[in-house]
Amino acid sequence: MMVSTADRLRPVPPVLTREADVVAALDRLAEMASSNPDQTSILRASGLLAMSIPAAFGGADTSNLIVAETVSRFAIWSPAAAERLLGHLVTLELVRTSGSSEQRKAIYGRVALGDVFELYRHQDAAPPRLVQSGLAFALEDAGSDLAISTADWKAVVASGAGSEPLAAILDHRRVSSHDNQTAPDLTVHPDYVLSLGANAECLARVMMAFLMAAAARGQVGATTLTSTDPSIAIEVELLDGMIRKAAALIDGIQVDDPPIDIAQINRYCRALDTARLRCSSDHSPAIIS
Repeated sequence: MMVSTADRLRPVPPVLTREADVVAALDRLAEMASSNPDQTSILRASGLLAMSIPAAFGGADTSNLIVAETVSRFAIWSPAAAERLLGHLVTLELVRTSGSSEQRKAIYGRVALGDVFELYRHQDAAPPRLVQSGLAFALEDAGSDLAISTADWKAVVASGAGSEPLAAILDHRRVSSHDNQTAPDLTVHPDYVLSLGANAECLARVMMAFLMAAAARGQVGATTLTSTDPSIAIEVELLDGMIRKAAALIDGIQVDDPPIDIAQINRYCRALDTARLRCSSDHSPAIIS
């Protein structure tokens, strides 16, 4: 992945190689948040976009409780920035077990420069297809809403010629300038096509449920302090408990790479979604997609 002139002119975020660096960066942001309305720029410059990069690739490989705390705080400061960070971290979880080491290294290099990644799933039942087109690939039926984003890169989950799951990493600038009428299919270089890990989508799904719960925890935190309703405090305690349990589960999967229990992942997603919705005063049953 090339480094553009814009990249060379953009300040490089600090490199966070220890969990203590992540905590310190988060504390510094707390001082800046109230005086700077552009939380997205602060997020880019903070180095926190790279906080979940594995230590083997030069990252801090931050524990997921700290990751949850970061998302919770951003949910208080700027819901839009929290949503962007959440989607970015879910995408990195998909990448964690996908592609080659060289491909992951290139993606993590872009993250270290302050680039934001976003996961795109097709709204229809069938994902878009990646088919061989000369020396490259063509992404068919990607959808007209693909260009609707403010992220720098999109990871598009697709199927290959043999229906194997793949991810195409697309430069948003190129997607935005793409003409769907004259060239309906996007051309993707082979270096930007990743074979998905066996459980990559499953892990991305539990990370999504986990971080959405963390964001909700941040949003209801202020309400808990001022509310006289004891039921709210109970719901928050239940949500905190599920966040801690899920953080331990994800930490264990990331560190030890054990066999994945899909039924257990489904239970955690359902419990996280239910606890989040109850904290938001929505007691309807959670739906697992």
